[in-house]
Amino acid sequence: MPKLKVSKKTQPAASNELLAGLDLQRHNRLEEAETLFRFVLKDDATNWRALHQLGAIHLTRGQHVEALQYLGAAMKANAGSAEITSNYGVALRKLQRDDEAIEYFNRALMLRPGYVPAILTRGTSFHHLGRREEALASFDRVIEIEPNHAKAHYNRANVLHELKRFDEAVESFRRATALSPDDADAHWNESLSLLLMGAYREGWKKYEWRWKRGNLTPRDLNQPLWLGEESVAGKTILVHAEQGFGDTLQCARYMPLLAKMGAKIVLEVQPALKALFTTLEGVTTLLGRGEPLPDLDFHCPIMSLPLAFKTELSTIPPNVPYLETPLERVEKWRGRVPQGITLTVALAWTGSAGNEENDIRSIPVEKLAPLFADEEIQWISIQRDLRPQDSEFLNAHPKIKQFGAELSDFADTAAIMLQTDLVISVCTSAAHLAGALNRPLWLLSKHSPDFRWLLDRDDSPWYPSARIFRQPKFGDWDAVIDQVKGELGSLKKTS
Repeated sequence: MPKLKVSKKTQPAASNELLAGLDLQRHNRLEEAETLFRFVLKDDATNWRALHQLGAIHLTRGQHVEALQYLGAAMKANAGSAEITSNYGVALRKLQRDDEAIEYFNRALMLRPGYVPAILTRGTSFHHLGRREEALASFDRVIEIEPNHAKAHYNRANVLHELKRFDEAVESFRRATALSPDDADAHWNESLSLLLMGAYREGWKKYEWRWKRGNLTPRDLNQPLWLGEESVAGKTILVHAEQGFGDTLQCARYMPLLAKMGAKIVLEVQPALKALFTTLEGVTTLLGRGEPLPDLDFHCPIMSLPLAFKTELSTIPPNVPYLETPLERVEKWRGRVPQGITLTVALAWTGSAGNEENDIRSIPVEKLAPLFADEEIQWISIQRDLRPQDSEFLNAHPKIKQFGAELSDFADTAAIMLQTDLVISVCTSAAHLAGALNRPLWLLSKHSPDFRWLLDRDDSPWYPSARIFRQPKFGDWDAVIDQVKGELGSLKKTS
């Protein structure tokens, strides 16, 4: 290690400032700690301890570029520190430079074999790169060293879920929550594994942990939450949308059941769904989100209705279709959708960019090109939000009729679906809309599917009109497109 340029006169003061700064940092008083560490650097610009802690403070703040600069300087001053080297990798990981990050985690492990923080975060980088088996090996190694490492069990469970080893995933989630009972992410992710396996009774209960994860804000209402225990006969209950459009579309089917219990239903949905939902049976008052609420007795988030109704696979409400296209939208779009010689197909290939899994559930539009070669099929794009590469591709394929820019809401989309023979969609709101309308639907699913599509089946108990085409391995959309192309040919022959 290079000799530090600190005089005997200033060394005790610097040591005192470092100790005081570390104590402040432990108590999350970061601004005061930063001041002391910077004071140390005024006397010795190569003090690796102060540089390291400043890097750690910037990591805590999410200032990853700045963290990299300080950690790089600290590593230069003390090349033998596994902790600094590993934290430099962490900063790279936060900047999504995972290949580089892995190199520094490996360097840290050469300096200190068995250094758990480096092994753990290396596993995270492997996972982010889609190198799931290597990620799993990293998390297993952490658990071998520290059997009670809750984060390693949680990360391991997430990888096992993606590898479709769901029984093992549930076991690891449970180990994580036994060690860290308040880990809402672990509880909620366990619910997704359970629901995907069809273990609905326990899965819906665990799904309620979504409210403690920090990315959803519970409604600030004085009325009690209804989860099916109290009588709602003669009572006014607010059912409110909470997550994506697809969730609202899926669980709207419960409104007639709730109405049969004697409830007066105030249904609050995203404004883009309001016109469509005027056709939904059982609703007393329909509101767009943000409109004033009437007096209420209870409230229920819409994705809590399966729990409230104790939904099992055998008791999914079969009342499909439960939505219809409003008549004025039918008239608005009548005759506007061009028809193919043999088939007219509506298409949605990507979901909302705000969904954390959008990249893996969506299909690069150029991969769909083999489908567009058939001159007898008229393709209708119902994609509202286009990525730059989507627009470029569609402009080069004018035969694909684009209506996305003209769709004011889901009632317009429903009217277009009414004029097509088939809807082909990835796992996004268009699929739920087609299913709720009972329009023929081909769903294109990623390898580890969304929980509502279950496992190893090509049908859906939620949507009888759906047929599911699943990736045979991670990211293999080519195989899915090949299968769809073949099935379209068979469908044409029977049309």
